[in-house]
Amino acid sequence: MLEVRELRLVQAIEAHGSLARAARVLATSQPALTRSLAALEARLRGPLFERSPRGAIATDLGRAVLADAADILARLERLDRHLLEVRGGQVRDLAIVAGAYAAESVALVAAARMLALYPSIRLRLVSTNWAEVPRAVQEREAPIGLLDLRGFQDDPGLEVERLRPQPAIFVTRPGHPLTRRGSLDLSDIMAFPFVFLGRVPRQVQAPIAAAREAARAAGAMHPAFPALVQESPRASLALLRHCDAVAGVTVAVAADALRLGEVLALPWRAPWVSVHPGVVRLRGRPLGEAEQGFLDLLRDADAEVERDAIAWCAEAGLSADCGAVDPYPPTKPDAAMARSSGAEAKPKSA
Repeated sequence: MLEVRELRLVQAIEAHGSLARAARVLATSQPALTRSLAALEARLRGPLFERSPRGAIATDLGRAVLADAADILARLERLDRHLLEVRGGQVRDLAIVAGAYAAESVALVAAARMLALYPSIRLRLVSTNWAEVPRAVQEREAPIGLLDLRGFQDDPGLEVERLRPQPAIFVTRPGHPLTRRGSLDLSDIMAFPFVFLGRVPRQVQAPIAAAREAARAAGAMHPAFPALVQESPRASLALLRHCDAVAGVTVAVAADALRLGEVLALPWRAPWVSVHPGVVRLRGRPLGEAEQGFLDLLRDADAEVERDAIAWCAEAGLSADCGAVDPYPPTKPDAAMARSSGAEAKPKSA
């Protein structure tokens, strides 16, 4: 008898066309997936896929397994939902996985509003690096994921909904040496220790790399980049008071700290200094009441965050422009660098 995990393995290989891509989606190594597939094929006494440099194509035996796999997995999901309904008033769990910037802005607002509207739902908001979100959704660790679409590779198994882009800024502690300069460019900022996420989209990597080269040529640059890797933007804001580091955060995340004077925004930004959030979920999977409710609250929070960020940027004399984004596929580094070189005009000082 086949196990559920084996059905999901076969389904992932078919959906993604190769063992390597299926292994990434299933959060396992390719050798481990290959061994699992070989063991399954030995039990079924025949190959499930024909493998070639172009990918994996289901055999007749593989297609026979796939024909029933989708129905079996769908029935199991329906059974899970039915059991939840039968249990009625019992507390139910809803997991949301989100990249750090979304988790600490729009997702946090939507989650807070869920508490009063859905008292029988225990919400688990998991903040992680945006690059981990598609795998978590594919693995059914969470039905809804939020990530930066600039780094997302189109996946036929996932539905995507774009949210509004969020302008980001560079911030420091009050009294930082950069706050005493009359004008700044990106190489000035990159000369200082930088606090950042472990992985960022290529559209962000390229102009930062160019600015680091300019700072190196000028003979003033902190050698390590990032100087500190921190996946929580709010934690990055807290640590700035203790050092001369610079952090890049969205206006939405920094708003409270800016209002209280705990950090200051540097008077420089370009359209690529932004986050382009989006929602991903399994294609064709129906939403439950709580999931739909969270998405409705998320869209409301998204509109509010955009409005407040635009108003703050206008007051600070900074452009709120986030540029256009075509996330499929991500822009090549040299293209991003060429585009950013013409967009980095210095805005008026706040």
